[in-house]
Amino acid sequence: MKTTRQTIRAFTLVELIAVLVTIGLLAAMLLPALARTKASVQRIDCSNNLKQIGLAFHTWAGSHGGLFPMQVRASNGGTADYVGLRTISPNQATTRGVFDVFLVMSNELSSPRLLICPAENEARLAATTFSGTIPVGSTNAVPLTNDLNTSYFVGVDAIETGSQMLLSGDHNLGSDGNLVPLRGFVTAPATYSPDFKVSLGTNFVPNAGVGWLNTMHVQRGNSVIGDCSVQQLDRVHLQQTLQHSGEQSLSFGPNFPSPPFTIGAGINRVQFP
Repeated sequence: MKTTRQTIRAFTLVELIAVLVTIGLLAAMLLPALARTKASVQRIDCSNNLKQIGLAFHTWAGSHGGLFPMQVRASNGGTADYVGLRTISPNQATTRGVFDVFLVMSNELSSPRLLICPAENEARLAATTFSGTIPVGSTNAVPLTNDLNTSYFVGVDAIETGSQMLLSGDHNLGSDGNLVPLRGFVTAPATYSPDFKVSLGTNFVPNAGVGWLNTMHVQRGNSVIGDCSVQQLDRVHLQQTLQHSGEQSLSFGPNFPSPPFTIGAGINRVQFP
């Protein structure tokens, strides 16, 4: 009886190299596209967060004479007394910062998770509860206790009738003389360059002034403005928004220094987390 042997053909070295090269080329083409898709999804999710934050501001103002928390005294439920103050500690009672502004709007915000940008790249942690203490029986709860639980700045002078004034937005802003700033005004957990409270001004030295870092949204950022609309801004459109925002500064809080390369001290005051 004749036995038929089946020959098993293996890849030659040349064929194996060709397959690996093909896989490498496909990966090189697909990975940037996937990264762009991820970045686009993060920008959309961040915009949704800020839209809800803007609505919370306006809903809160509807019950407080048309004023946002930054213009209402603490005795009346606002945070005007704490504008320009920032401390980091593990409980709400001894902590001050922009998180206070969001905390007083806890009834208007659906979740403290909205306060963290999906593209956040620093040592910040999304809170899961507005309570300053962890509920009994909950092992994974994160209370909202300080600025490290938020990604978004607050425009402390924004008012309902100031349609172009910055109300809140991504914290990845800086001003160091470069078209793309290399240092942010604030880097978590507690580095200030130059300060966590800054007057962004309305006029800028050409090719300088405030701009977005190459982080989070890649030289862009999302902001919600006084009329509750959310804008995805690059550096040029950010500065144009500031130039048309109106030169108004309220008296609450300590003096806000202007960063370098900016004209307009005390205007468009922004406090960073």
